[in-house]
Amino acid sequence: MRDDFFNLESGATVVFPDSANYENKIEQEIPVFDAIASNFPFVQQEDIPNDVLTEYFRERFEKQQQAFLRNNTFRINERSDYFTYCIYNSIRFLKEDGFLSAITSNAWLGKEYGFQFKQFLLENFHIKYVVRSNAEHWFTESQVSTIYSVLQRGQRDEPTKFVTINFKLEEFFNQEDINYQLRQIEDFYADIDNCDNPRNASWRKDESFKNLYHKTEGSVSVSIISNEQLNNSLASQENWDTFFISANLFEQFDEYLVPFYPDFIDSFRGERTGWNEMFVIPANQVANTGIEERFLIPYVKSPTELETLEFDGNYNYFLFVCNLPEADLRREFPGAYRWIKRFENATNKNGSKTIQDACAGHRPFWYSLRPKKANIVTAVNPYERFFFSFAEEPFTIDQRLIAMTVNAGQDVELMAALLNSVITFLTIEMRGTSRNLGVLDLNANYFKTLRVLNPNLLSAESKRDILNAFQPIKERDIQPIIEEIQRADRINFDTVVLRAFGVDEAILSALYQILSSAVNDRVTLSER
Repeated sequence: MRDDFFNLESGATVVFPDSANYENKIEQEIPVFDAIASNFPFVQQEDIPNDVLTEYFRERFEKQQQAFLRNNTFRINERSDYFTYCIYNSIRFLKEDGFLSAITSNAWLGKEYGFQFKQFLLENFHIKYVVRSNAEHWFTESQVSTIYSVLQRGQRDEPTKFVTINFKLEEFFNQEDINYQLRQIEDFYADIDNCDNPRNASWRKDESFKNLYHKTEGSVSVSIISNEQLNNSLASQENWDTFFISANLFEQFDEYLVPFYPDFIDSFRGERTGWNEMFVIPANQVANTGIEERFLIPYVKSPTELETLEFDGNYNYFLFVCNLPEADLRREFPGAYRWIKRFENATNKNGSKTIQDACAGHRPFWYSLRPKKANIVTAVNPYERFFFSFAEEPFTIDQRLIAMTVNAGQDVELMAALLNSVITFLTIEMRGTSRNLGVLDLNANYFKTLRVLNPNLLSAESKRDILNAFQPIKERDIQPIIEEIQRADRINFDTVVLRAFGVDEAILSALYQILSSAVNDRVTLSER
């Protein structure tokens, strides 16, 4: 395996190995620096030697780093990106008040492992700046969304500036004269540090959100987040990506929000078959299989099949579900029997696993499934369309969809209507994590913590008003969100929802603007 290197301002090199020789190499004599600048490597999860790295850091951190202690047990989240270990290790090279500047993936802002990483940062550093670009990918060959952070060793009760730049670096900073470029960079940070000065005419305060400032010509925005708010976010598990807009993005309607799980819904991932070729059958091929109808369940495989908010019941696939022993099938259901026999010795493409190995966890037989059904479904990785499709009669879905069953006594359509409000869409966009090619990365557990407008706060009249406004949008095709929020029926629906909860309707245009800008930035960044 190769070693990865930190290039330091002094010209020295610090080795950070990813091999079994980690212990031997890391203990060499290394000077301490006033500043370190680096873009840390991206290494796929499977190649990270978590056990070696955890053991190394246990010896150094177990007594003094609370971020890694859970129930008096030292544990580094096994899903941590490689760069987190690099930053954990950087403390050995930094003087007190020294600076670390790093370009990393943005995943730690919202991912589960990021909460441990953020606690470590807050306990050891002052996070001066977190910078993102809405204008370009900083690494053209990478599909990973990146941010730039400036950390100063030692704790300080000073705010962090979350900076969004809307220009390309090579067009803004001089590329020919390095000395002039450095002066430009110094001026850039000085300008940011004075963004909230009321006498600074080149900046304006945002009208809707506190502590958000915009360069008057639109090139930069800065959101100022207190150290207290950053620390509080660890308990609430907030995605720091929202801090680029506001410390309290949802402040104006926060009192009306409530977790839908478990009082209103249950949430889980759709069906994982283990071998789609056998279990998922296109509707136009069902007749050729000879499988008896009783073993075929209508099945939604892809989010693209959901074209309207109210599911129309048109299925492109069926799921093979059989819990009878082979002897019964051979005697009474020859079609299903032949189908099972057709696959029982099948192997995957490289021959490393058989279908019976892959489906060994199925019960009562390897060819059995016990699919769950849902009233409301949404995409696990939304792109441009946001939707929660629903049906009064539960239906079965693939693992690429998130399933929600509505608890007994709750109104399925009202639950779906509230989930389809702009407030829910904005929550998902701002608290999800942008991944490859601009999709959002969500999961079933995320929806168990999702806070939605509380139906228990609505009067009977308000419920009727919301459902009436929901009728026209539930029956038409779902549009990409940037087009959706321009439609009169959508605007009317969201207006009625805000009004029903006593939220000032004037905020709707600002919510639409934030949502459309965030989605546009996410889905187009890979093209820049």
